[in-house]
Amino acid sequence: MLVAYGPEGQSVVAEETPLEQLQQWSRERMLYCPNCRGSVHVRGGPEKRTQLHFAHQKGECAWSTEAESVRHARGKVVIANWLREQFPEGRVTLEERLPEPNRIADIYLVHADGRRWALEFQCAPLDVEEWKHRHSAYREAHILDIWIIGTNRREKQEAFIEAILAMAHEVLFLDPQVAPPQVWLRWPVTREVARQWERDTAQAPSLEGWVGRLGYGATVRGRLPEVRLGEHGQLLHPVRLTLERRTRLLNQMTTAVSADEALLVSYLRSRIDGYAVQQVIIPLLHAYMRDPDLLRRYNYGRGQANHAPTEDEQARVQRARQWLASLAQQGFTRERLHELAHDIPFVGPYASFARYIEMLIAL
Repeated sequence: MLVAYGPEGQSVVAEETPLEQLQQWSRERMLYCPNCRGSVHVRGGPEKRTQLHFAHQKGECAWSTEAESVRHARGKVVIANWLREQFPEGRVTLEERLPEPNRIADIYLVHADGRRWALEFQCAPLDVEEWKHRHSAYREAHILDIWIIGTNRREKQEAFIEAILAMAHEVLFLDPQVAPPQVWLRWPVTREVARQWERDTAQAPSLEGWVGRLGYGATVRGRLPEVRLGEHGQLLHPVRLTLERRTRLLNQMTTAVSADEALLVSYLRSRIDGYAVQQVIIPLLHAYMRDPDLLRRYNYGRGQANHAPTEDEQARVQRARQWLASLAQQGFTRERLHELAHDIPFVGPYASFARYIEMLIAL
């Protein structure tokens, strides 16, 4: 266990108390189990290369959590510190015994506004029915339970992981034994969304096969400090947020009646630098919207059958050539313009705009 009671009944956290003080209290038998009130001793520490913790004499307490792995003990400390950084006004405790739902929460957070969250770091095998029982018990006690899974279970217990995905629509795997702690965020996506990412997104996450009837399991890897908890306990990872935002924009663009400048700029923001957008994309979009059929009518200078290009059309195309030449002087070569055209999503009215750019480059 990571928490004990001290000489005056105060809560003592192993990692947050000087080792010399803990050793003195341990020798004087002044540390007590917060559950059974039996005497405990300090164990581990840097010299022994194990997580600093408190231990009963063997078999002394029915509530004992001492048979835990180093990964589990370390993970609880890592998660508690992660929560304290995000919610400095909340109260974060380790191994909090909760009369309702009659459990010891690995990490317990009470927000300033009274909301209560219990975070469980699961490294040992857990039956799906038992997990459902614990989940329901927390919710009946009006406590939001958030489950983080040790990386030792990442490739195991598919049914258990799927149960969490079905209920919470996301799951976080944590390796707390590296610095900084590494995480894998997994959530279900539909087959169609997976296809969009594969053809459109350079940052596409890995897809780990079908997740029941939910879709593919999308996974992004990162560091724990990059992840934040939202107001309702949802896991906020910057890559996931970018992907989901772009998916929403792409869906809007697919069903749009005409090309929209603000929508296109929002979509390209994470792909193209602002200078290229202002100097190339927006002027091209304005030209396209003014006369989307110009280049097809002009037909690369040949005109259409029985219809020669007008003087005005010839003048406009000549100005387009001059503009392309000026762009080349700014570093926007034909190759660079092709790259920009490929960043335009080939959906809805934007597909025609992408073709327009390609035709212009061909001049």
